[in-house]
Amino acid sequence: MESLDAGRWDVAAGSAVTAGISACDAITGALVGQRAGGEHIEGLSLLATSGDDGRYAARQLSQLLRFKTPAQYDPAPLPENDARKAVELARPLAERASVVTERRRP
Repeated sequence: MESLDAGRWDVAAGSAVTAGISACDAITGALVGQRAGGEHIEGLSLLATSGDDGRYAARQLSQLLRFKTPAQYDPAPLPENDARKAVELARPLAERASVVTERRRP
């Protein structure tokens, strides 16, 4: 990820969080035909009812969301290790979303 390579930890983590949320929207869209539009807890609940893929995504997303506020709203710089962890958590969500949406194509 370009932001990691450039040492922009907040940007890398913030982008990872956004990518993870979008991936989970794709997963629930493919599996249950809807996405959560409110609080993140609603998204986690919807994922949890979306089979094995949804439960996996819910676990990943719940860990990833802990980086949302520090990366996107906190003026203090985010540590490099936190940024790398956020990216590490988001990658498998994006990969899982790709697999799930491919499986659901007619």
